[in-house]
Amino acid sequence: MTAASPPRLAFDTADPEFVRLPWARYEEIRASGGVIFNERVNRWMVSDFGPAKMILTDTERFGSEKGQAEQAGVFGGPTMEFYDGPHHDRIRSIWSHDFRAKDLAALRPMVTDIVRRRLEPVLARLRAGETVEIVTELTRGIPTEVIARMLGIESAMVDQFSAWSDAMGASAEGYTNPGKRGAELIAAGRKATAELNAYLRDEIARLRDSPGFEPGLIATMVRHSYARSHMTEQEVVAGNTQLVFAGNETTAKLLAQIVATFAEHPAQRRAVRADRSLIPAAVEEVHRYETITHSVFRDVIADDVTVAGVAIPAGARITLLLGAANRDPLRWERPDQFDVRRPKLSHLGYAFGLHSCLGMNLARLEAQVFLDELIDALPDWQVHAPIDFGTNYAVRGPAAVRVSAS
Repeated sequence: MTAASPPRLAFDTADPEFVRLPWARYEEIRASGGVIFNERVNRWMVSDFGPAKMILTDTERFGSEKGQAEQAGVFGGPTMEFYDGPHHDRIRSIWSHDFRAKDLAALRPMVTDIVRRRLEPVLARLRAGETVEIVTELTRGIPTEVIARMLGIESAMVDQFSAWSDAMGASAEGYTNPGKRGAELIAAGRKATAELNAYLRDEIARLRDSPGFEPGLIATMVRHSYARSHMTEQEVVAGNTQLVFAGNETTAKLLAQIVATFAEHPAQRRAVRADRSLIPAAVEEVHRYETITHSVFRDVIADDVTVAGVAIPAGARITLLLGAANRDPLRWERPDQFDVRRPKLSHLGYAFGLHSCLGMNLARLEAQVFLDELIDALPDWQVHAPIDFGTNYAVRGPAAVRVSAS
């Protein structure tokens, strides 16, 4: 098979029905060999676990630095995610210790307090017989407040950070679907980015002028020798902007997905409630089964590249369908079944390799605390259909979930 005759499909990745239920389309791609060219969005797409993992780890043939120009519109400048060399590693190292699992363990009481405080009024309404939309009322604010505390910003900014993050996340649809709607989303995302950049720029300037030690991740970067000597002002601001977004968007959707998935599988919920040692595996299984980051891209930066037997030309952009890869039957038995006792295997929900998610351990901590507190306080709940997944398949998750106590 050559690049002139690849398998071709044409589908709209912003179609609400595709975003809500992408699995049949993913299986169609898998049945076509796992590599197709989507003529609607002008992208190559890869569905299978093995090839996707290979592309994420092979930085000699696949890179992400070509995406810096477009990413500047999302975060206001280049970030470590869009460097593939030593500069990436050194930027990442500034915060790497703050996101190690053993260091984050000290934050468990803070995370637990935030979850309980935000859960309490929702529980009161549910116990009174109300139906509550839990994304806006509960799950959206938890990771926003956590990352705000870690950054060292004032609590009064939490709701504003959520609004900025929402607009930035929605702009992902615009980059994959040209047209009026896409242009509007990109414009709104850029406005949010500019406002967040301005806030962070002022905060960074204040910290640089501060005579004493101040806690928080922003201050950590401001004080770091590599940031002072090798990073531009734009990179410092954009790096913090990306952290705000990454610390909010994906985790908020993961928490909402936990609620929705365990409502759909009450026997699994009862198993976790009876045996809390299952909670870490249960969180991983929700993430594998549904996946939040459904796609990331890489560019072909070498000649004569083949993926699963398909030749892909240099310069082409490939979308890695992580949600499809996480249901690859060559990787998992019964991949379309939700099973909290599934034998442990790593998934691609946090990507893999050089650009694996810096905040994965924080997301796991928040999700584990959230699930533990939720099933403790509310043994049974039900979700009212339909669940709104919106139109953003790149960062896929419930946009609205209506819940009542069973």
